[in-house]
Amino acid sequence: MNATTNEATLNGIVNTNEAVEATAGTRLAQNSLLSELPGIVFGLITLGYVISSLVALA
Repeated sequence: MNATTNEATLNGIVNTNEAVEATAGTRLAQNSLLSELPGIVFGLITLGYVISSLVALA
């Protein structure tokens, strides 16, 4: 009775320390969000001010 063994391997496991290069589209999307962030914050503050002013009048 002979037994054969195979070396165990983990397929699909990759090194997580490797740097993944961002594509041009990903970089553009990230920069677009960062450039729009001040406008979004200003809009939310303005909306909050308008709503609180209307509540104060009631």
